[in-house]
Amino acid sequence: MPENPFDFQRYFFNEFEHLTHQGGDNYYTFYWQNTDNQIIEARFSVVIKNKIAFSPLRATFGGIEFSESLSEIALNDFLVQVLHFLTTKDVSQIIINSYPEKYLSEQQKHILENCLLKLNFQIKFIEHNYEIDVTDKSFSATIASPRAKQLLKKAIKNGFVFRKESNPDFTEIHKFIANSRVRKNRPMTMSLEQLTEHFQKFPDNFQVFSVYDIDTLIAVGVTIKINQDILYTFYFADNEQYLKYSPTIYLLSGIYEYSQQENVKLLDLGIATDRGILNEGLARFKRSVGGELSEKKTYFRKV
Repeated sequence: MPENPFDFQRYFFNEFEHLTHQGGDNYYTFYWQNTDNQIIEARFSVVIKNKIAFSPLRATFGGIEFSESLSEIALNDFLVQVLHFLTTKDVSQIIINSYPEKYLSEQQKHILENCLLKLNFQIKFIEHNYEIDVTDKSFSATIASPRAKQLLKKAIKNGFVFRKESNPDFTEIHKFIANSRVRKNRPMTMSLEQLTEHFQKFPDNFQVFSVYDIDTLIAVGVTIKINQDILYTFYFADNEQYLKYSPTIYLLSGIYEYSQQENVKLLDLGIATDRGILNEGLARFKRSVGGELSEKKTYFRKV
């Protein structure tokens, strides 16, 4: 990676360490540098597999990172050169699973979409993503649903204990998450070995949070630090015996307070869709705790 300064907040999934962890046949990272001040104003990474350029191959998102000061003309020129290079590498198509639009300013959203559509990218599908702005307000004050506020008070009254796990029992954590996802008809996306490996390889980015009722584990959250401003909730899981308390709300409350302490600006709750198909129950829950909708688009283009 270049030593020159970047004029944008980089995202963890596009860093060299994570790209090399995604597999594939090869990978490339492209940079756009301002020749006047030597500052890097854009970055785009792809992982090649079976003649397809994926951004990313195995991660929550990839996408094109760029400065708020970069013009549409400059971003277009950058992408034209990237496309030209990829044609020389026998790439047949490009698939970009982009980050949530909440990560961008309004001007950046407009510029990025304009450039991609002008370069004949098509939108494959649109995910519904939800985020909570982390402010000085309490988590209770951010909650949109009166029922969710009641459940948070109920959890506090029952003396549930929230904690950040410093030495997680990954076997227990993985089993707990997998059981919760099976109950909700959602696949487990990581094996025990993969989950453990990610924590060992990226200890500064992966965290485990838990909620206990005395000695009983009742909720688990796995988060990923995207950068200093954004915390992404990768896994949420709860104990079926405690659903009447909705312990995930109390878990979120603790993660929100942790985000305040760490000066995180955005708590990303993730998507409530699967390849554009809405899970209304999941969307309703994320809205109830104060999550605001933004679009997360996947683009594709034949080369």
